[in-house]
Amino acid sequence: MGKEFKNIMVGYEPICEVRLDGKSYTISHVVDKEDIYVDFNGKEPYLKKIIKPSEERIYDGCPFFKECGGCDFQHIRYSYEVALKKKYLNDLFAFLSLRNPIEILSMYEDLHYRNKCQMVYKLSKSKKVVTGLYEEKTHKIVPVTECLLHPTKVNQIITAINHILSKNKILPYDERTRLGVLRHIFIRYGFNTKQVMLVLVTNGEMFPGRNNVVKDILKLDLGIDTIVQNFNSRDTSIVLGDRERTLYGPGFIYETIGEYKFKISSQSFFQINTMGMKKLYDLALSKAKLQPMDTVIDAYCGVGTISIFASKYVKKVIGVELNKQAVADAKINAKINHIANINFVVADATDFMIQLSENRTNIDVVILDPPREGSTKQCINAIGKLKPRRVIYISCEPKTLKRDLYFFFDNGYKVEYMEAVDMFPRTIHIECVCVLTKNEKLSKIIF
Repeated sequence: MGKEFKNIMVGYEPICEVRLDGKSYTISHVVDKEDIYVDFNGKEPYLKKIIKPSEERIYDGCPFFKECGGCDFQHIRYSYEVALKKKYLNDLFAFLSLRNPIEILSMYEDLHYRNKCQMVYKLSKSKKVVTGLYEEKTHKIVPVTECLLHPTKVNQIITAINHILSKNKILPYDERTRLGVLRHIFIRYGFNTKQVMLVLVTNGEMFPGRNNVVKDILKLDLGIDTIVQNFNSRDTSIVLGDRERTLYGPGFIYETIGEYKFKISSQSFFQINTMGMKKLYDLALSKAKLQPMDTVIDAYCGVGTISIFASKYVKKVIGVELNKQAVADAKINAKINHIANINFVVADATDFMIQLSENRTNIDVVILDPPREGSTKQCINAIGKLKPRRVIYISCEPKTLKRDLYFFFDNGYKVEYMEAVDMFPRTIHIECVCVLTKNEKLSKIIF
């Protein structure tokens, strides 16, 4: 059939490009320079056998890896994964002509690191409750008995709860019929405090058998500190709904990062890698070069983690976050840690920065930690008008960071430094810390 093979890179991931009868196909989970055997199932080619494996390939990774969409790199050594990410970042940002290559701070532990774990449910053919994760790019559920990114404690809790749900005949939600009760379970785990929050996400407020389920969970003494029922009856792939009720305990947990303590609710944004979080914030603040009389903006501040870390170095911090519950938690976190020089505001980051620029407020440093879609041109233009001497842009999506850098260039900023922290091992995601400084002589750059 005239097969042609070519190893190529798509983002971080090495894949194989196959040309068959004039058409091009891609095959994932192939390592560079491997010899492989590709077969054809009548629809498209697929990887049937590794003839000569790479030295970087591993075979003791997750058994659900090929079907589940949760991980991207369970088939290679972690050191090779970091090398691929480093190459990708340096290629992506080559236009910056940085003095030094972008380095990556890797994790000591590349498995069992997630402090936020969620699973979806279905009913098996034998009428048992089955938990799993979605197959990549689909809503087909792959049954997963033990996720290697979850803490061992969380996997034990999930297994126990599955039995309880089957015992109490709690029907999983069916996306096609929109019937059934349980949509997801969502667990937050405190690595340092060992506290556990269990969130049962249901299809609306009705939860027949709720009291029996809670009693059975507590009888097992699983170390769960609080149980919350979250209501989500929307036709959406978003896990959590807007409303909830506490079924047991206080409805939140605490976690400590370095010298600080944080209250975390189900809806609050909190970095998923607890151990990597301090690395990330220490790096960001070391590059911010904060001074005692500075006023700092922490945009997209979540529950106030980086605001609190920055507070001891400066005169004032203003944390901005649209999520009301996160801001409520942030205010409590400041109080818990006896910090009085932070003002947390419920507002859209773009609207707030525009207002500051119109009022000509004096801002010395801006810290941006936006969601994956990045910031906005309007927000960055407002920062340009405020003229802070340094901007620390923390990004979990390098492509949107690259896009946003162009807007900063238009406002007279240049990239002084960039480094990354591998907050999401075994996945394609990575966290970048980019330092921008004002350069009045920098002319507008057109790309």
